[in-house]
Amino acid sequence: MLQESTENTILSILELGEYVKTALNLSFGADGLWVKGVVASYSPHSSGHHYLDLQEFGELGSAAPVATISCVIWKTKAQLLLSQLQSTQLGKIRNGLSLVVRVKPNFWPKGGRLSFQIEEIDIALSQIANLQEKEKIRAKLRQLGIWEHNRRLETPLVPLSIGLVTARGSAAESDFIGELTRSKFAFKVTYRPASTAGEAAPAQISRSIRLLQDTDIDVICLVRGGGSMSDLSVFDTEEVVTAVAASAIPVWVGVGHSTDTTLVEEVSNRFLDVPQSVARALVARVQEFLDQINALGQRAHTAGHSRVEIARLQLSEVSHQAVRRPLELIHTHSMRISQQVERIRTSALLATASAKSELSDTAHLASVAAGYAVSEQKRHVDAFSNLPRATSISIIKDHAHLLDLLEGSTRASDPEEMAKRGFSLLATESGSLIKRIDALIVGQRVKGIVGHGSFVAKVEEVSNRENGRGETGA
Repeated sequence: MLQESTENTILSILELGEYVKTALNLSFGADGLWVKGVVASYSPHSSGHHYLDLQEFGELGSAAPVATISCVIWKTKAQLLLSQLQSTQLGKIRNGLSLVVRVKPNFWPKGGRLSFQIEEIDIALSQIANLQEKEKIRAKLRQLGIWEHNRRLETPLVPLSIGLVTARGSAAESDFIGELTRSKFAFKVTYRPASTAGEAAPAQISRSIRLLQDTDIDVICLVRGGGSMSDLSVFDTEEVVTAVAASAIPVWVGVGHSTDTTLVEEVSNRFLDVPQSVARALVARVQEFLDQINALGQRAHTAGHSRVEIARLQLSEVSHQAVRRPLELIHTHSMRISQQVERIRTSALLATASAKSELSDTAHLASVAAGYAVSEQKRHVDAFSNLPRATSISIIKDHAHLLDLLEGSTRASDPEEMAKRGFSLLATESGSLIKRIDALIVGQRVKGIVGHGSFVAKVEEVSNRENGRGETGA
């Protein structure tokens, strides 16, 4: 019972502490109170006691807690409570795990410090609480617009450049690399080691995924070997789930369990049960591409063979037509020629008979005409011979004078005659007369003819009086 106090009562520090302790125990009752919170700063002690904080977060997406209390599981309770927890999908106590627990106050009067001792864990409500925490993460990533981002990425047809995130020297690493090596394909693996269990795992995994964003790889593989179910909690942490969802490179996940699901499974590009399955899926994708290429090649070969066969048949038909058609044409023309020859022969016979008759008539007419022509020519000769001699001589003189005039005009046009009369003539070096001023070119060598001599000169300037233009040499 609390001691009654008056206004004049003065308590010592220790008395105040005992007063607070008694008041707290009375207010909590014999059974204590139930509280829900998220585990943080979990630390098992060598003494067998387990220390942890329970935190409460406010609005969606809030990174900092709005309230925190310190809790302890005494050694006398720890074995029972932890074994109950491990028998469920919740697994071990760890940071980020949501718990519904019954607590009692534990106030230390001498130090004035308050903590709460966990007396019981409600497994069913804790599971519900964890589902609610998952839903909060889902809602946050949807609000950020990245919940389906990685799932919608297109994996390259031939993913040969691989980014590997797993624990260094683990069975997962060995199994994964072994599958790729046995395929004989030219896989290139960029390794970014990270713990896949424990308190440091979320930060290491998310950091490795972020580092791989700056590399030229096709797929990121996040794999983990066997382990307890509680180890899967790493893949439900907001830090890891956000890193996978926001990755610009497809993330394939294999975490060693085929029945349990995590948030990483929901946001990853592809989720398989174990590391070997992830590696085999990569090998199968590359093999599928090669099979498609081979099938296309075979199809192209078959199609090409069919086209060749069709072309051969068509060529055979064309060749047959090419031989048969000329023979038919030759036969047809041969018949036509024979017919024409026969017609010509018949016509020739008829024409010969007709020609004989016409030739006889023509010969008679020619004979008559020739006699007439001879008598006419004789008559003209006789007439000409009867002209006076003086008239004939006069006609001949007139024609001779006309010829003299024509000869003089021709000689006057001779260049040499013109030069003798004092004119000068210009010619090219080859001897061709230059008749037009525009035939001259500045710098050209020309030959001049004057009287009985000649000279050679070089054109320095050309002037055309018609258009007033002139050209002067350099």
